[in-house]
Amino acid sequence: MAAGVAMAVGTGALVSGIGAAPVRADPLPQFTPLGTTLFTFGDANFCTGAIGVRLEATPRRPGEVRAHVTPLGYQRGPCGNHVILGWVGSAGARTQQVYVHTGAAPGATVTVDLWVGMGPAKLMAETWPIQGTFAEWYLWVP
Repeated sequence: MAAGVAMAVGTGALVSGIGAAPVRADPLPQFTPLGTTLFTFGDANFCTGAIGVRLEATPRRPGEVRAHVTPLGYQRGPCGNHVILGWVGSAGARTQQVYVHTGAAPGATVTVDLWVGMGPAKLMAETWPIQGTFAEWYLWVP
């Protein structure tokens, strides 16, 4: 009886994922010729700031890219920016808008999943309205 209970508990733990290794993203080969930071003017108070964008493959979801957009701080903040992510890949051409906001210190990261499609792709990031630098990535999406 005790052995049967222990076996049921162990099987339940395996099915529910207890003790399983954390899910890791597949490698996302990428080339960023202009860097991954947007230098821009904020949406208020004549503030200037920087926004970091990081890309990774979405775990267990082929053809998706996860974008992490982080405001790195604004002078004369608090301020914010609309960031437009645009891409072209095997799933076609699309855009996604995110909004970030913070004071002088780095702010909260906004994470979005982008359906790019598998294979080669290009992704660009820019603030909207256009008022600073842009960043671009050339990717191989798993």
